[in-house]
Amino acid sequence: MNKQEFRRYMAAARDRLRTEEAEPRNRSIINRLTTQEAYEGTSLLLTYVSFRSEADTMDLIRTALDVGKRVAVPVCVPDGKLLLPCEIHSLDELVPGTWGIPEPPEHLRKGIRTEEIDLAVVPGLAFDRHFNRLGYGGGYYDRYLLDFSSVTIGLCRSHLLSNETLPCNSHDKQVTLILTEKEIIRPDSLMQQ
Repeated sequence: MNKQEFRRYMAAARDRLRTEEAEPRNRSIINRLTTQEAYEGTSLLLTYVSFRSEADTMDLIRTALDVGKRVAVPVCVPDGKLLLPCEIHSLDELVPGTWGIPEPPEHLRKGIRTEEIDLAVVPGLAFDRHFNRLGYGGGYYDRYLLDFSSVTIGLCRSHLLSNETLPCNSHDKQVTLILTEKEIIRPDSLMQQ
């Protein structure tokens, strides 16, 4: 299967999961995330805002803000396919933006320098056990993460975690950790944490 076919296959598998099955899985994934050392030590978190049937990040954003963490969310700028991290203080600041994905409106956007971000939670249609992510094809995250040196975490429901290597290109960026509702996949260098 080529990359486009694999995207269609994984998007269909993700969309088939009923809400009543997805919600407890989402809670479990977020619970795993909020107990990770990388999260606990974070003062500024960059996280995607869940859209459609992605692993839900709304509770993550709420929880992070409630405990006093700074939260940035991505704004996608189609001209140049850029990802701009912008700080928010409430979910109420989000409105449908590029492709309908929630983001802060232009008058509320406060850009964040990449060096300030301690942890990035990145979306993906699927992940594999080699830390590869299958994105949506725009390359926004791959371009943004090129110079990102902090921890990146992929949230993935277990049925979207591939045991086989995903189709990847040389420019595709891997994540540091993958969290599912059933397990934490981390490289050997982080096994002691």
